[in-house]
Amino acid sequence: MNKFKLSNLNVALIIFSLGFVVYFQTLFFGFTYLDDNVLILDNLFFLKNLGNIFNAFKLEVFHILHSSAAYYRPILTISFILDAQLSGESAFFYHFTNVFIHLIASFGVFLFFTSIGYKRVLSFSAGLLFLVHPVLVQAVAWIPGRNDSLLCLFVIYSFYFLIRYLEESKSRFLILYFLFYFFSIFTKESAVLFPVAAVLYLIILRKEKIFSDNIVKIFSGTFFIFLVWIYLRSAALVNPVRYDLATSLTAVFKNQLAILLYMGKIFLPVNLTTLPVLSDSNLLIGLFTTSIFLVISLYFGRKSLGTVFFGYFWFLLFLLPSFIRPNTEYVSDFIEHRVYLPILGVFWVLLEVYRLNEKKISPKIAKAVLCILVFVFTIITPIHSRNFVNGITFWEKAALDSPSHPLAHKNLGAMYYLNNDLEKAEESFLKALEVYEHEKMVHNNLALIYMKRGEIEKAVLEFERELEINPYYDNAYYNYGNLYYSKGELERAFEMWSRALQINPDHTGALRNILGYYMEKEDYEKAQYYYNELIRRGVKLQ
Repeated sequence: MNKFKLSNLNVALIIFSLGFVVYFQTLFFGFTYLDDNVLILDNLFFLKNLGNIFNAFKLEVFHILHSSAAYYRPILTISFILDAQLSGESAFFYHFTNVFIHLIASFGVFLFFTSIGYKRVLSFSAGLLFLVHPVLVQAVAWIPGRNDSLLCLFVIYSFYFLIRYLEESKSRFLILYFLFYFFSIFTKESAVLFPVAAVLYLIILRKEKIFSDNIVKIFSGTFFIFLVWIYLRSAALVNPVRYDLATSLTAVFKNQLAILLYMGKIFLPVNLTTLPVLSDSNLLIGLFTTSIFLVISLYFGRKSLGTVFFGYFWFLLFLLPSFIRPNTEYVSDFIEHRVYLPILGVFWVLLEVYRLNEKKISPKIAKAVLCILVFVFTIITPIHSRNFVNGITFWEKAALDSPSHPLAHKNLGAMYYLNNDLEKAEESFLKALEVYEHEKMVHNNLALIYMKRGEIEKAVLEFERELEINPYYDNAYYNYGNLYYSKGELERAFEMWSRALQINPDHTGALRNILGYYMEKEDYEKAQYYYNELIRRGVKLQ
């Protein structure tokens, strides 16, 4: 391919056209009810108000009020706010944005590798494989997966503009670097590691003088953005999860075999699923492919071991933090979207090995291998995407492939319950408790089933069990109040609904029921307050 054919415009047109074809069907997918229900459906009151764009910087992403919070991701919330203006409860524009982000990120991969010196044809090949790689499906087809696609987009463009600034010393590139770094760190916590990668790259691979004027400007501004992030994050996370070094290292060591899991899916993406856990995964593929990758890269890349090791470093630097979880006692999952940014390290090694041995490889064979990989991936990716079409499909796949994960059975049960298949729902909930007896929300869900069946005593017992292990679950109090109301115990019902509101002031169900309570009491002054609160939250009342 000549330079004209691989102009930036033509590369963008190819990437956008192919990517749109590969991911077109995902535009019509629904919600999976893994985080998207909490981040979007339960949060529409907040998201529909454009004025909350700045308020997003003041809140934990899940709006956790009464337990430890871990995730400060305002840019993700802002992206949902923008989608909500057009989409509301419909999933269409949320999916459209996910696809669009992936297309821009894939083009960014091309720019990323050209900026560090690889030929345009090699960089284009990397962008193309990144675009259609099946292991990245979850970042595109699952709406909350955009957290990692956004992170990758902002990191690679900040890196690109960093290099452009060093080469051309133009202020606009420095400003763009700062802007994209700001976006990245306010998208996901692991972006705090990007300056580490940038410094090592500049020192080891570019041989930059670390105390030159340009470098000092770059990292003074970077450090200032970091301090702003620390300040705003501390203010937003009232009760943050505390990570100490020993606990973090223990978690990484405990989950180290997940490296093989991800490597296996990068090189042989045949065991893809929606909620993978180590205990239910085949690690032999990962062991085999990782061994071959290490041997080939170290032997054929031996003339440029610094670059090869930096590729390894990039992969591990951005992957290992995902092994650290707020709840160390709970089973860890290794969802595939988390490899979205780390995979660039693997591509980096492969491009370097090819560059060093390019003269030994027939161009026709290289093009044939690329075409075969793109063709195969273009088939696998839409097939795997179908696992994200809706909640039932997503959780049936999760329960099938990860039977050791209680969440898979719990949420599958919730999907069955929403479809009014109470028998299957109960079976899945009981299976979740069999796997992990303290699984939260399951007892509440069982209570709802028993309420529908008129088995009130069993429902009461399940609500009590839920609140014992999950005392800050607003829906348990709300549903428990509904049970008391059905028994004619109005005061007990009011007590439970009030407790739900104490935990979650935006619980519209509890607000509506308390409005009804005061109307029955003919206390119209208090009823008016709750009526106004519902109207303020966009609830339509007859």
